[in-house]
Amino acid sequence: MTDNGGGVKTYHECLDWNMPVVAPNPFDEDTPLDRPSPEGGNPFFEEEREGKREPLGSDAKRRGTLEKIAGLSPFFKGGKGLLSGWGIAEKKRSRRRSEDVALLSQGRKKDTSIGEEESDGPGGGVKRLSFLWLGGSSGSGGTRSRRESMVEVVPELEQEQEKVREPLSVLEILHLIQCRELRSADRHIIELEAECDGGASPEGCLRSPGRQAKDVTLLYEALMKEMWAVVEESLINKGTHHKLDEVIGVILQEESREGSPDSKHMRGHWIQAIERSVSQRLKSNLEGKMGSLSSQADRIKRIAVEDLTAVKNHLVCSYPKDFEVFRIYLSAYHSGIADWLSTAAHRNLETNEIYFILDWNSNTYCRDVLSRPEISPLINPLELGALLSPETRSMLEQKCVNTVQLRVSQRLEEELKTEQEHWKQEQKNEDIQSTFSSRVIQIMKPHVERAPAISKGFGIIMSQACLSSFSDFLLSLQKAVERFHAEQDGVTESSDSYIYRIINIVNCCPPFREFAIRMTQIDSAKRDEPLKQVEKPLNRIINLGTKALCDLVLRDLKPFSKKVLGRRWLTSSDACEGMTAALAERGPSLRKMSHEPYQATISELHRRVLLELVRPLVQGKIMCTTSKTRRKVSSKLKDEARQLGQIFSKLESPQTTLDQVIPRLAEILVLEDIPSIQMEVGMLISDFPDFRKHHLMAILDVRGLWDPNHRQEILGVLHDLQEVDGLTISRGRPGFFSEVTITRDTFCINVNISRASHLTRRTLSRLSRQGRSTQRSVSNSLKHGEEDTQL
Repeated sequence: MTDNGGGVKTYHECLDWNMPVVAPNPFDEDTPLDRPSPEGGNPFFEEEREGKREPLGSDAKRRGTLEKIAGLSPFFKGGKGLLSGWGIAEKKRSRRRSEDVALLSQGRKKDTSIGEEESDGPGGGVKRLSFLWLGGSSGSGGTRSRRESMVEVVPELEQEQEKVREPLSVLEILHLIQCRELRSADRHIIELEAECDGGASPEGCLRSPGRQAKDVTLLYEALMKEMWAVVEESLINKGTHHKLDEVIGVILQEESREGSPDSKHMRGHWIQAIERSVSQRLKSNLEGKMGSLSSQADRIKRIAVEDLTAVKNHLVCSYPKDFEVFRIYLSAYHSGIADWLSTAAHRNLETNEIYFILDWNSNTYCRDVLSRPEISPLINPLELGALLSPETRSMLEQKCVNTVQLRVSQRLEEELKTEQEHWKQEQKNEDIQSTFSSRVIQIMKPHVERAPAISKGFGIIMSQACLSSFSDFLLSLQKAVERFHAEQDGVTESSDSYIYRIINIVNCCPPFREFAIRMTQIDSAKRDEPLKQVEKPLNRIINLGTKALCDLVLRDLKPFSKKVLGRRWLTSSDACEGMTAALAERGPSLRKMSHEPYQATISELHRRVLLELVRPLVQGKIMCTTSKTRRKVSSKLKDEARQLGQIFSKLESPQTTLDQVIPRLAEILVLEDIPSIQMEVGMLISDFPDFRKHHLMAILDVRGLWDPNHRQEILGVLHDLQEVDGLTISRGRPGFFSEVTITRDTFCINVNISRASHLTRRTLSRLSRQGRSTQRSVSNSLKHGEEDTQL
């Protein structure tokens, strides 16, 4: 092809330029200009172009417009082609307005067809001008395919490069956010924010500061909304963390921005998002699910352990170490559970519910949640603290104590009334095992045991409250027992039912005392005074029961005790045998008592039975004027003391020292030498410090020792031993001789009785007995209640 004078070179000359061979020159004279275009008409006719515009998105990519072909044509040179003037550069797209964000966020797209038709950009309103038919002939399909590929591929590469270089519109940034390309979206938002701060748009036009600032704000809101949705899903979908790295990347990207560090406080918002997701997670497991407080706590405990285990196993390794993700989640769960428990604490609660909340706060939460082996290595309970505030806990404790104290007092009063009605009924042997003490203790026991298990302080105030109510109850019980015994004073017949009722009452005292000691042990600093208030009525109740039982037994022994030291006493054993038989008969009934009241009753009975033998001896019911009589009396006294000691040994009396009182008195009667008598007196005083001078003088009168010198020597031992402080403590029961009263005065005649004749001694002895008889009758007239022991 030759040069036609218009500056157009031949096809072969184009090859010499090393340009790609795409197609023959359409302006070659061999190519007809009126060849039909691919649309079926001449592309240079305006009317045909107007009638056959192709829509955007069809085969437009496969057809090159004149401007694009001119840019790719080998005739393009320095921005100016041979077919036209300078190449027309495509305009940069401007950013869309903030309305587009709102429309797209509502699920709608803005209709852009009108704007595109009115614009002059690519794909706009100007119809694409189909280029000349590039094929040389109808059979040149290979050449056409090569040309189509150039038109198709090269502009796409150019568009991708332009897409990277061009700033995205607001709508496109929002599309990135919705596709969860969060780091890329954040970078573009940062660029948009920089444009807002820079003062001009990329197109060189003046910006609208208010509009662009609003766009940035809305985009950040959409970005964070999507980020926190990812955070929430990462907790729910355990082990699957879609786009979680995008969230972390955005946080780190924002923190690394120039200027003020963490200007958007992304990490703080991230922590708040975790707290919201945890709170919602806890609420979703409680709302709409009926159940008791314990069932709600079980669900809370289960979900907390499961989620914290998932955080430890999956999320900890997904976050950087400085995020401390487990500590953040643990703190969020701790706060959420604390809010739930505090809300429950301010409701109208029953006593058991208050106990449950306090125990959950102090023990259950730490034991069943924080101490689980799956998560416990990462937890320091001291850093978290208690779920309830000190004020809320104190309020619950005081409320519980007040409620319990009122309820306990009411129930104890009801039990006492029930027991008093039971005392009026006839009781049998099998009714002795009363449930009164167990019922009373069971009213207080759950509170006394449960409160210290929650906390020591709560246990102390609960025990003090229960102990106060218990002390009031025991005072009421003491008054009721006193009335009961007063009603039985006029009863002269001993009834087994009455004995069983007494035993039933005193058997309640040991459990009451033991339970009171347990309550006072919780607060050892203030245990003495409360314990005294409890023991005082208990001791009074036991003493009343002991006295009543001893009176009943001694009433049975009275016919036999009257014969002691009587006229036939030396020759008859009826008195001692009757007493031992009566004691053996009452033994099984007395053994129905508990150990403490039984020991007190047997000790008192042992003492009072021996007093029945010692009292007539000291009071001079018998006189031993000869050594033979003294030996008989001493032997008889020792034998009866031995038999009584055996029966009380079988009854397990703890007062073994009492068995020595009668043998020692018998030894004083039978001994002849003064030193031996002095030794026996000393041993007697050491065991019974209440043995006084008038008791010893009465014994010396009974044995017939009238010599004043000898008497003075023996009394001197008594005086010397009573001056020694170490012997004032008795190894036996004090108060034995203090109950032995002397009903006559002992007169010592200042004559040498040893030189008097036997008749004179008998006369003095007779006169002495007559004086004692007269004085005893006077005493009996004054004391009607005292029994005469002389025959």
